[in-house]
Amino acid sequence: MARFQIDWVLIDELAIGPAPRAERHVLRLHEAGVKAVLSLCSKEEASPPPSIEEHFACRRIVLPDHRSGRLPEPTELLEALTLLDQLHHNHGSVFVHCVAAMERSPLVCLAWLVQRHQLSPEAALDYLMQVHTGTNPLPGQLALLRHPMFQASERGAP
Repeated sequence: MARFQIDWVLIDELAIGPAPRAERHVLRLHEAGVKAVLSLCSKEEASPPPSIEEHFACRRIVLPDHRSGRLPEPTELLEALTLLDQLHHNHGSVFVHCVAAMERSPLVCLAWLVQRHQLSPEAALDYLMQVHTGTNPLPGQLALLRHPMFQASERGAP
């Protein structure tokens, strides 16, 4: 079984990893200082441990991955960013996950870096690949980061 890896994208702000599936994963998240969890997969894909909602503020938005045969719509990615922003604002550090932390959670973290931290999509991808080696979004997923609604200037970001 693969090790449950938590990678900090931005210390005390944003972490990424695979779906927590066991109580020991809940403990590892707690020990890492995570305060909230954003899941991008369905409960059928990765059933969360029973106690996760007792320890963290949890939200879920199901985004499509390569198996679904479609890309996320820009509005779906924007909704995921809005949930991430709310969790971060209200609770602090957020752990973002999908099943394996290869496509969907890296995509949301990339969009966060582009929108909130004004990185170019290329710089965000280079950075995320360094801090989270499992990053492997599809080309069509990366193209979403060029949509005007993810550019900071279009959203009125500071």
